[in-house]
Amino acid sequence: MKILFIHKNYPAQFGRVAIWLAEHGWDVTFATTRHDVRSDKLRIVRFKEHREPSPATHHYLTGTERAVIAGQGLARTALALRKEGYEPDVVVAHSGWGVGFFVRDIWPDTKYVQYAEWYYNFPYADQTPYSKVGNETEESARTRIRNAPFWLDFSAADATVCPTQYQASRFPEKISEHISVLNDGFDTELHCPGPRDREFLSAQGIPPDAPLVTHVARGMEPTRGFPEVMKAIEQLQRRRSDVHAVIIAEDRVAYGPKSPGQSWKERMLNALDLDTDRLHFTGLVPRATMIRYLQASDAHLYLSAPFVLSWSFVDTMACAAPIVASRSAPVEEFVSDRKSALLVDPCNTGEVTDAIEKLLDDSGLGRRLGRAAREHVVSHYDAESIVYPQQARFFATLAGKDLPRVSEIAQNRADEDAA
Repeated sequence: MKILFIHKNYPAQFGRVAIWLAEHGWDVTFATTRHDVRSDKLRIVRFKEHREPSPATHHYLTGTERAVIAGQGLARTALALRKEGYEPDVVVAHSGWGVGFFVRDIWPDTKYVQYAEWYYNFPYADQTPYSKVGNETEESARTRIRNAPFWLDFSAADATVCPTQYQASRFPEKISEHISVLNDGFDTELHCPGPRDREFLSAQGIPPDAPLVTHVARGMEPTRGFPEVMKAIEQLQRRRSDVHAVIIAEDRVAYGPKSPGQSWKERMLNALDLDTDRLHFTGLVPRATMIRYLQASDAHLYLSAPFVLSWSFVDTMACAAPIVASRSAPVEEFVSDRKSALLVDPCNTGEVTDAIEKLLDDSGLGRRLGRAAREHVVSHYDAESIVYPQQARFFATLAGKDLPRVSEIAQNRADEDAA
């Protein structure tokens, strides 16, 4: 099986499954715009966008023009691969950025898989109390055109995949009825429960036995509930003199509109009465460090607006950290209230704080919730044993190939090693 993954970034959603497939005998190529990555597991090829969109382009179409330019960049690389004799059985491309636009023009016999992550609807699903919409007709029209790259991909795709039921539900029925939900998969061996690392916490200025609240995100913005997290921490600090909080995120906006003037971190620090000696901003940290914090967490806050579920949320579940999360569709696809997490209205600071205190006061409850959350991830979303074999079968079936089961591959390799 020859498979080509296309994503402007690496490893993104495809890097881990690409390596897994390569380790299981597939011929795997990954096309990316990044020039600073290497792999000894698979072939990485690069493409580039030769220019920016024209300033004269209608502003509704700037994103579409950028997508066409990205598609052209990939097409040039693909033509060079074809000249070498390379023809993949399956191509999987991240939809919306245009990188797969011209796959069928270069390899008409390949099977093209559209990875559809998010469809833009107006009114926006991820609106927050801080969202500001000007002219609604203008915004609705612009949003409609923003989806043009998805429809272009859909028109050429042999299959459309999406990682969660919630994300699939955001697409129009004409697309959603053709979507196969294939989760990205999670490493539940790496992300696992562990003892509280007291020495590590002390080195971070956190008393080893202090109640610990955590929050993880790429940035600090309303979409991921950063203002609500800060408000809950302020109220919690007033109630308890011993609690510490760790915010693992960059001081930037990863999703949603930028904050005018001050960053959201600056705005919340200025607006709220926070004890910064008990509030620890780490920035982004290595994964092993994040796991240490999650293993020590007494209450993890995930107060995101309805949007693509953060990978870190499921990583937190796998670490069995007790979770206080938004009562919303993307969250409820993965956890159940009072069975594997405590679900709250993120805009009700009192309700959020009460839920945190419930976990701090009842460690047994936290352990039960965390254990149930981990069990759910392991049994449904473990990458190695469940998700990657599912994806491999999906791609092979699409290509009309007879794929041996993973257990058979492992046995064949064991026989070869013995020989």
